[in-house]
Amino acid sequence: MQGLARREFQLVLLRRMADFHPGLVRTALDELGATPAEARAAHTRWQRLCHSRAFRGDLQRYSAVLGPPAGQERLALGDLPVVRRWWPLGQLWPDLAWQVVSLPEGPTVHTELTRVSGDPVLPADPHGLQPWSCVVGDVARAYDVAEQGEGDATSRWYALGPGPVRPWRAVFVWGLLQLVDDPPPARLG
Repeated sequence: MQGLARREFQLVLLRRMADFHPGLVRTALDELGATPAEARAAHTRWQRLCHSRAFRGDLQRYSAVLGPPAGQERLALGDLPVVRRWWPLGQLWPDLAWQVVSLPEGPTVHTELTRVSGDPVLPADPHGLQPWSCVVGDVARAYDVAEQGEGDATSRWYALGPGPVRPWRAVFVWGLLQLVDDPPPARLG
């Protein structure tokens, strides 16, 4: 593997998703025409870029790999001014884009896959959600979310809610749904 572009970046994202759904990841690799060895090589190359002194910040690294952003907008997170930029990734997730939220001239605050077109039809009960069927924003719009936050790794996010039948927890990797289960007992009280 010589370089890193959108196809390879999708391979990088798939690496953490394999922790939850190795079968879906194998299917995605086939769809991209990639081998597991190519996915490992893409991840290694990405890690080198992440630790390289040649890139002064996340935005420079994402732009080098994904090209110029398809769009950007200035927002406020509370009192904090931020810039949201996004890049469509294509083949695996045509209705999603890679989103980077950063300080106007500074570091990244958050990254994730986000919806750029269409609205998925979601079941009334979150327990009926299927892996890779929606992103964090879809769940936040469709269900009563009582709590959400970063999971046990920077690539993971969770949302908790009371549910129409029983409480639920949704787990996301890079913003894409991986599973819905019952919340841990410590979260019920």
